[in-house]
Amino acid sequence: MLARDGDTALVRFRHAARAARAVALQANGWWRPEPREACDLLPTGDGWWEGTFEVPADWRATYGYVEHLEDGEPPWWEAGLKSPGAAVVSDLSNPRRHRAGRGGALRAVVSVPDDGPFALGTTRDGEPSPLLHTLDTTAQEPLTRWWASRPGDPGCEDLDPSAPLPLLVVTDGLQHVDQLGTPAGLRRGVASGALPPLAAVFVESGPRREEVLGVPGGQARWIAETLVPRLQEHGLGDGRTRVAVVEDAARTIVAGSSFGALTALFALARAPQRIGAAIAQSTSLWRYAPGALAGPLGRAGGEHPVRLRLHAGRFEETMAQQAHDLVETLRADGIDASSAVHSGGHDWAWWQPTMLHELASLLAERP
Repeated sequence: MLARDGDTALVRFRHAARAARAVALQANGWWRPEPREACDLLPTGDGWWEGTFEVPADWRATYGYVEHLEDGEPPWWEAGLKSPGAAVVSDLSNPRRHRAGRGGALRAVVSVPDDGPFALGTTRDGEPSPLLHTLDTTAQEPLTRWWASRPGDPGCEDLDPSAPLPLLVVTDGLQHVDQLGTPAGLRRGVASGALPPLAAVFVESGPRREEVLGVPGGQARWIAETLVPRLQEHGLGDGRTRVAVVEDAARTIVAGSSFGALTALFALARAPQRIGAAIAQSTSLWRYAPGALAGPLGRAGGEHPVRLRLHAGRFEETMAQQAHDLVETLRADGIDASSAVHSGGHDWAWWQPTMLHELASLLAERP
């Protein structure tokens, strides 16, 4: 990053591609640049390519570089950068990378905001890995892993081991645990004081993601009617290592992105007496008729106090407007709901850190 000035920043990208005839920055959400060469890098000699871009001050993106090795115009000038017609190469010089995107390709992350302890990434040098456990589930239930703050952890020096902890339930657990380092981000958040001690449960979607996420049944039903009641009654672990979780719905939060965001909303709608808050990012509201979720969410909020926090990316076409419309309908019914728009695409690069920021805000509030 070269400079910040209010709502914008200047960011320079450099890439070595000695055999290339053209190189472009492929940043999530910037699929149809105007003009068509707006994301192209320029040659600077010795096989190096460089581009400086003015970007929003809250921009976060997963990115790579597209290399055109033949004569003629690069194919992305016509095809766009979502399917650029040339190989996308990861920026291996950037230590902040993940494989959480569709297809599992390695991609680097650029983040203009300073996310502090919530910066996307796995454990850092010298930082102990969070101790993860696997929940005892049946063969018909999704693989679920969990982490919890314990006495002696940074930020937990005075924690009573028998004290019930706030509970976070996260969909797409494989991505959060194995590829995004979310447990490490939670641990850093507690150590810094940004988060209180808490327990987090990561539910994996498995190979049938579109069937089990984003529907009123599936994992939404399991989370609301089986998982959360089980944890509130029996806790996590057993014996001397058992971790109690709160029965207070206001401190029981479910979070998800895309289809997982729908799951978070459906789970809360099913059990507002147990789940009092949902963080829904890039919610795939297009999957249902306009306003379809307003009814069940409004009824849930009429029965019990709930807090709904919807987030969308500025470069996600209609998603931000759909989230805004749902929130306005719910607010008219007296529901505590809000929507926020971030400078990003349909992208883990902003989903993960902003989910942690929102979690901190929800747990700091006193509903």
